[in-house]
Amino acid sequence: MSTWPVVELTGVSRTYGAVTALADAELTVGKGELLGIVGPSGSGKSTLLNIMGTLARPTAGTVCVDGHRVDELTDRELSALRARSIGFVFQSFHLAPGVPALDSVADGLLYSGRPRGERRSLAERALRRVGLGHRLDNEPHQLSGGEKQRVAIARAVVGDPPLLLADEPTGALDSKSGEVVMELLHELNRAGTTVVVITHDRDIAASLPREVRLKDGRVAHDSAAGASGTPYAGARAPREVGV
Repeated sequence: MSTWPVVELTGVSRTYGAVTALADAELTVGKGELLGIVGPSGSGKSTLLNIMGTLARPTAGTVCVDGHRVDELTDRELSALRARSIGFVFQSFHLAPGVPALDSVADGLLYSGRPRGERRSLAERALRRVGLGHRLDNEPHQLSGGEKQRVAIARAVVGDPPLLLADEPTGALDSKSGEVVMELLHELNRAGTTVVVITHDRDIAASLPREVRLKDGRVAHDSAAGASGTPYAGARAPREVGV
């Protein structure tokens, strides 16, 4: 694993009125890591996902994603960072009815500025990468649950983001399809993508190289020795965010 952090949370809290969803979270995710964040409903997993994915800003603390301090970015710069650096996979596949797999994946590059032909070429490559080269023209109703999730993963990685956030990626699948999806996430990680799996399934989390457990909005356990609060060597200055 590289010493360069893709995500770094320092003293991060998030409150909603009188409710504390996340409290003093300390978490550093290094480039090339594969880890699971696990906890029951209400433990703060969704809040942590939203903050790591720059979908929400913390009430307190600092968040760095791909070398950029989130609190120093405008909304436009934050959108550019999210589009370039983060891929999202959710339990619900979010595939539009009647739209072929190739177009669903290509749509993930709509705001990249690339021409349509290039977007479709990259989409085809991403689908072949997840083993769906034979399903390019299939619409969602023609795909199994596992295939739909693989289309969603292809859409998330088509722009080759350094960070992939997978929120309950096997939650809507049977056990066999879930195993295929988890093996795909392992393959993407072996190819260099940093993968964070958010799950309530402790078996899934325990099967990953690193396990972070949340309880009542706090990081209760991190299996990476010395991970919490440990500075990374070789840190460099944040890069300019394109818009």
